[in-house]
Amino acid sequence: MGTDKKELVRGLKYELITLPLLLAAPVLITMGFKAIKHNNNYLFLIFGIILAIAAVITGFLGIRIILNALFNRKQ
Repeated sequence: MGTDKKELVRGLKYELITLPLLLAAPVLITMGFKAIKHNNNYLFLIFGIILAIAAVITGFLGIRIILNALFNRKQ
């Protein structure tokens, strides 16, 4: 009934991937709104939204993997 250490490390890697995405997404979204005002460039805004969605998905996946490793639930 111990913790699956390989799965725990895998879940923590997902969470480490999530951290830069959580920091970069709001910055890019803010830059995107400022770029729209200046020259109607939507590239930063679209990229920031994609990064925000990726941050949410990888965050949930990481938490799910960590919980499965801690409670030893195999799917």
